[in-house]
Amino acid sequence: MPTDLILICHGQARERDGENHYGWWADLPLSHRGKQQAMLIGERLRSGFDIRGLYTSPQQCAHQTAEWIGDILHIVPEVENDLRELESGDLATLTREEVQKYYPGFLGGQSLEEARVPGSETYADLHTRVASTVSQLVNEAPDQQIACITHVRPIVACLQAIMGYTPEDEHKPQFACHTASIHHLRLDPGGEPTFMALNDIAHLADLPQ
Repeated sequence: MPTDLILICHGQARERDGENHYGWWADLPLSHRGKQQAMLIGERLRSGFDIRGLYTSPQQCAHQTAEWIGDILHIVPEVENDLRELESGDLATLTREEVQKYYPGFLGGQSLEEARVPGSETYADLHTRVASTVSQLVNEAPDQQIACITHVRPIVACLQAIMGYTPEDEHKPQFACHTASIHHLRLDPGGEPTFMALNDIAHLADLPQ
């Protein structure tokens, strides 16, 4: 019996805390717009799906998105630590200005590994943990619909893994992943996927820019 896997990118995070400006590497809460997006995701799931399991990254923007969704679906989200974003190590508490000062190569396009950021992980690390966790969640939910609220890089890694690509594969596909987007896959018992929707943001159509 197939399992429907719905991967959801969190709502918009607040990039500023007072005068400080942060990037994706910081653990920040949802903005006002992000809360609106989370509610719209919840309404979309309530009207178009039959979600039986709701799992979330522990980071604030994802966890808060899951809480808004859970309130609408009357499901308590479960935290899965391995759904977190790429581990940014020492960058986690730094502003953009501080990152530019201490790790200028990172903002110039280097990876965390290339910039030698202490405590960070590689994309291969992320790919392995996300693929393993999502596979386990799917195997535990035959003939059910489950939703995972996570981040851009984990979603892309998961989609690549489901298609059979390794993180080292130079020809692995890339996927667009909009804030508050829905990615819907149907997986048969052998793990073969049917892509029902990717980067679906139809539920955001009436949200003012």
